[in-house]
Amino acid sequence: MNSGTTKFSLQFSTLVVCFLLLFNAPLWATTTPEVTVKSLIDKDNKEEQAEQKPVKQESDTETPAASENVQEPQEDDLPYDAFDRITPRSSMQGYLKATRARDFERASQYLDYRNLPKEVEALGKIQLAENLSVVLDRTLWVDVDSLSNKPKGKQKESVPSYRDLVGEISTSQGKVQILLQIVPDDKTGNRIWKISNATVSQIPLLTKEYGYNRVGEWLYDNLPDIEFLGVMLWQWIYFAFSFVLFLAIAIIITRLITFILAHLKVPVEKDVIGFINGPISLLLAVLMARSLNDQSNVTIAVMALFHGATVLLIAWGWICLRAVDLAKHRLSQRFIKQDKPQAVFLLRPISNVAKTLIVISLLFMWFENLGFNATTLLAGLGIGGLAIALAAQKTVENIIAAITLYISAPVKIGSLCKFGSHLGTVEEIGLRATRIRTLDRSVIYVANAKFVDMQLENVSERERISYRPKLMLNANTKQQNLISFMQAVRELLEQHKHIAFEPCRVRFKGFTPWALHVDVLSYVETVDFAFYMEVIEELNLAILGLLNEHECELANPEFARVTD
Repeated sequence: MNSGTTKFSLQFSTLVVCFLLLFNAPLWATTTPEVTVKSLIDKDNKEEQAEQKPVKQESDTETPAASENVQEPQEDDLPYDAFDRITPRSSMQGYLKATRARDFERASQYLDYRNLPKEVEALGKIQLAENLSVVLDRTLWVDVDSLSNKPKGKQKESVPSYRDLVGEISTSQGKVQILLQIVPDDKTGNRIWKISNATVSQIPLLTKEYGYNRVGEWLYDNLPDIEFLGVMLWQWIYFAFSFVLFLAIAIIITRLITFILAHLKVPVEKDVIGFINGPISLLLAVLMARSLNDQSNVTIAVMALFHGATVLLIAWGWICLRAVDLAKHRLSQRFIKQDKPQAVFLLRPISNVAKTLIVISLLFMWFENLGFNATTLLAGLGIGGLAIALAAQKTVENIIAAITLYISAPVKIGSLCKFGSHLGTVEEIGLRATRIRTLDRSVIYVANAKFVDMQLENVSERERISYRPKLMLNANTKQQNLISFMQAVRELLEQHKHIAFEPCRVRFKGFTPWALHVDVLSYVETVDFAFYMEVIEELNLAILGLLNEHECELANPEFARVTD
């Protein structure tokens, strides 16, 4: 691969990523919305708790003795209503509960149908209750806890005292208020709260602007009423199918781009082509789905899931991880050309650390998008994090030791080294341990933190190998024979073409009670151990011949043991 190809590949990849970043800029600029996945989960939990409270109250009233001791509240006794419409909060909560259960006949009991225009009455009570439910799902997040829980409602609001404001919805004809109004019950005459007829009369206008499209209406009418996290089954199917469609379009676009590049004979490497056809294709599909999808079927719950950006973060995570691999590959090629093989080995732990940081960062972004406070999560995990930190202490030590081994390079991949009582070749310096293969072909794994503190003898760093035969001659050797033998050995070494000129030493070192010690020091000019063995074999045979020629004998080690 030439430098022009590498340069174009990097520039092309950078251009594609920058384009996608600009295309995606509005997403990153948005703030956290009022409604998140956490809000949906909290709402479900509140509804479950609200359903359990009446059951508990009924079980308490079963014991007469206990009911006699209950003190009456300070306020006037609340009248009974079969649909629990005595307060604004209970009435709105009852309506929302009925719509969630798709019981629109019950939900219609919470709307005020007095004095409505004829065209509105013609829709029918049940249809009006259902249409209002669709509009609220798409436009207004109703927090029932913010509504009054008193029979008289809130007295200090911008609406008349007999009404309570739930929220406002913007339309092409101005804002429409969602109001609760206190009205007399037709059957009992009690004062109850219903959704105001002023709001009910605006339901056709709201439905026209915020109703589902034809596909959404058909799916809404024909698929089962099942929901998860506030999103109906038909919406899951609709948006999943839409995403698959956009994914197919993205695949066609990216394949077309790579085809054009190949047709124009633009030098693009295979890994860059895979980068475009893989993660870039997925990210393009996600961005098109988020930007070009029909908004007429999007509800507040769907928007909360969209803001979670789960698939988007997966796509960006895939891009970042592949980008790290691409950078690692390019740097490896550059270091190899610069004859820096040790830097290539250092890229592996660095890339692993970079990938880990990317995954952790994306997870925290995901939690933030879902509505959870990442800072709170970190604080909550403080004790657990401390325990993990203590447990990971050795792991961190080994990682730091691995970086130290790569930077200081006392040994390298392929080095023959001595450590402790072992001798072997370094095969891999991992994040946790160094793998060494011994001369017996077995494998030893040594923790990096321990290995870096050892006394390491790098045998491979030798520029030549010493030749030091241990010559112990018989103590009865004659002086003249000893002198001639040493002279002959000296000439042998000096004349050998593979023995270094300096130092080349042959000396009579001293006596022992059983031998004469001849010290020989020389170096074979090679780092190839196999060739070194051939040279010293030749020298040993030559010295053996010189011993016979000069009537010298090696000392018998049996005498050494007797003397000792």
